[in-house]
Amino acid sequence: MNNSMMKILRKKGNSYKSISEKVTKATRKKFPQSWVFNILKRESAIPPNEEIIRHNICNVELQPIISDI
Repeated sequence: MNNSMMKILRKKGNSYKSISEKVTKATRKKFPQSWVFNILKRESAIPPNEEIIRHNICNVELQPIISDI
């Protein structure tokens, strides 16, 4: 089970506890409720790929070209 499955379960209204239990069962490794919360919190703070790409392009365009110096 990956992070996107956890996001889908959360959007469907599952509690962090129930997601934790499902991930633990699927992976056979203990996934505490706090881990699920932190993973989903971290994932929601990361901008979508398009925004990252746009940000990187803008940063490259703003950097001076070595020959310009």
